[in-house]
Amino acid sequence: MNPAVRENIVMKVYKGIVKGNTVILEEKPDLPDECPALVEIRPLDKARDEEIARRQIELLRKAPRVGKLLYKKREDIYDR
Repeated sequence: MNPAVRENIVMKVYKGIVKGNTVILEEKPDLPDECPALVEIRPLDKARDEEIARRQIELLRKAPRVGKLLYKKREDIYDR
């Protein structure tokens, strides 16, 4: 492949459904017809995704509070 063309390649993710030997995409890719493409198939697992989101929110809630005001006035720093 020509290196100049290779620089313009952008990876995009499309959602679709597998039917036999065909993948039906929910939206039309911005590629010309008959263009070679590499397809990586990863089944969607909504329960797993929901569990990950729940754990991430829980971690955010348990996170220490950063950026809170420790001193009201500059002089308070020197009083220590």
